[in-house]
Amino acid sequence: MSFALFTDSTANLTEAEYTQSRVEVVSLTLSLNDEEVVCYQPGVVFDSEAFFRRMREDSALVMKTSMVNTSAFLGAFEPRLLAGEDVLYLGMSGGISGTCGAGKIAAEILQKKYPERKVLVVDTLTAVIGEGMILREVVKLRDGGASAEQAAAHAERRSHEIHSFIMVDDLNFLKRGGRISGSAALAGSIVHLKPILKGDEEGKLVLDLKILGRKKAIKTLFEQFVQYHVSSAENRSVGITHTGCEDEAHLLAADIVERYPDVDVSVGVFEPCTSSHVGPGAIGLFFF
Repeated sequence: MSFALFTDSTANLTEAEYTQSRVEVVSLTLSLNDEEVVCYQPGVVFDSEAFFRRMREDSALVMKTSMVNTSAFLGAFEPRLLAGEDVLYLGMSGGISGTCGAGKIAAEILQKKYPERKVLVVDTLTAVIGEGMILREVVKLRDGGASAEQAAAHAERRSHEIHSFIMVDDLNFLKRGGRISGSAALAGSIVHLKPILKGDEEGKLVLDLKILGRKKAIKTLFEQFVQYHVSSAENRSVGITHTGCEDEAHLLAADIVERYPDVDVSVGVFEPCTSSHVGPGAIGLFFF
């Protein structure tokens, strides 16, 4: 490998893919009342259905997420630098978490300590499978012999080309986690209105649309794809994530493939940390 590649647990790939792609993962943590859960732990399977059911049924459940701190990044990056490798970390949006910022601080510290090496951080301005889609492209570049700087430049460009849309059932989960304002939550709280959020230019989640009815909201996700997707060989990857509504996620994927048969759509479950913020019944759509 020309450099060591890192990401965080929100990138939403499988353990098998991380292992096969030789990507190292630093994990956020999730607190459920007094129980602490590591969001990505090799060999541990996330019981998503049980978690979504608990969120629906336990109104007293207190959920808090903890970012990866600078110390954890130092501990992860330094062994690879000592081994003579450059380091590239692709992080979740700094607009929704301080994790990438902590990674940048660690990179600055280590760059001074190892001036002969490159320690690079890219804020992908997205999360979940959107982050994972950029990561997959960087893996291919690394395996093709690209340098850390070349891969970082590619990731930086793609972070400004990705669209992130999330339909949620209840904005109060995002409000509790501090991911949107109270006024935005109030604006989307009317019964039967299904809010659609988008990632803005700074990687922040903002309220984009309020759609009356769930079926129409999912159709609107498809319409957003039609409006903003730019067809090209580079832009074939599409990611869909959900929190306990797999059938609807696959129907959205089928509609996209029917209209654009050359795209490659992957469907998966939001990982634990982001699941706790978007709540059950959410569908995320990510594309370039």
